[in-house]
Amino acid sequence: MIFTLALFSYIAFAQTNKWEKELENDSEKKTLEAKQSTDKGNNNWEDDLEKDLKEQEKRSKGSQDSRGTTSPVSSNNQINRSAQNLMMDASVAIDIVGEWDKNKPRTTNNKLDVRTAEFGFTGAVDQWLRGNFLAAAHNENGKYNFEVHEAWIQAPFLPFNTSVKAGQMFMDIGRLNKIHWHDRPFITTPIVHEKFIGQESTMDTGAEFSILLPWKFITQELVVGATNGKRWGHAHSEGIQKNNPMGYFHLKNFYYFGNNWGTQFGFSGVRFEPTTDRRNQRYLYGFDGVLRWSQSNLKEIMIMTEFWYQQEIFPEKINLTTYEISKPNSQNQWGYYLFADYKFHQLWSVGGRYDYFTDKNLTGKDGKFAQNAIESQSLQVTFHSSEFGKIRFSVERRFTQDYSKENNQELREFKANIQMVAILGSHPAHSY
Repeated sequence: MIFTLALFSYIAFAQTNKWEKELENDSEKKTLEAKQSTDKGNNNWEDDLEKDLKEQEKRSKGSQDSRGTTSPVSSNNQINRSAQNLMMDASVAIDIVGEWDKNKPRTTNNKLDVRTAEFGFTGAVDQWLRGNFLAAAHNENGKYNFEVHEAWIQAPFLPFNTSVKAGQMFMDIGRLNKIHWHDRPFITTPIVHEKFIGQESTMDTGAEFSILLPWKFITQELVVGATNGKRWGHAHSEGIQKNNPMGYFHLKNFYYFGNNWGTQFGFSGVRFEPTTDRRNQRYLYGFDGVLRWSQSNLKEIMIMTEFWYQQEIFPEKINLTTYEISKPNSQNQWGYYLFADYKFHQLWSVGGRYDYFTDKNLTGKDGKFAQNAIESQSLQVTFHSSEFGKIRFSVERRFTQDYSKENNQELREFKANIQMVAILGSHPAHSY
């Protein structure tokens, strides 16, 4: 009996060991298969990644000679046209400005106001075209005027690094004219810009052609444009019919010095007719420059300037009695501004600006040239909450001298301004 029980116990123990070994072998087999499957999946993932990188490099080489960098909308063929149109950027910019002075009589409105409120859309139409629409409302004499600022279509990727833009636009002349009020580095418009162009920017309907010149030692771009020429400055109407369109050019140069230093400078020229008499011509010549040093987004130094010279040529006059031809003197005016700004902290910057303007055609009672000039000095402090918002405070002292007048030949003015800017949505990158 005891022998029988011992025999059965031995058989049961042996069978149990056999099952455990089979179970262990089966588990090891499944683990090995899972590992092989994972290794195979990893190899496939690496192969797919390498294939995608090769495709991206191929597309990059294909657009190497094109102007600018193509966006995913224009480079990814898997995105259809409906998705392209949904990828446009939308933005809103609010510019609130307050002004105050203690002059007698007052030279400002002494109030806080929404100077401009802009909204716009920009994006790729397809792989060939880009579009931009920008509208704005701003207060003039207590009434808000709504108007279209920019509405243009651009072909940016033409051969030989060329580009063509057509529609209504802020013309590419000087430094400030293409920069909207809320994006400018100061609150008030420089005197020379206000005298020759306007408080904001001059805009017209026409076309611009630009080309990046193929130099290696310097980056150079030439912009040539022609517009209807019916208006000048920031006008709210189409203007009067002119005999000839307005033409302009802007030659821009960029050079990188290294160690975070870079400069851009340019030369501009404009010809337009201020009246319906085509013999009455106005020429505007300008130089603009900016010098920057930047240490990431922590510190920055910027020096910016513009010099403008304007000459208006009047038609000849004929004396009907003597038939003598007399050529009147041309009207010559010039001015400039110099601005420097130091961003000593990621959130704070301080700056100052000097303005000068003179009219070389003012005369006194004796018919001789009368000394005249407008000068101003301003200081400002800016709090940069982010790239989408800022609060700025400035003070200005202005001195006006005009000896062609009998009274008020010298005038001093003091005023203060505050500005608050908020940008909602996707805002395009600022110019250098």
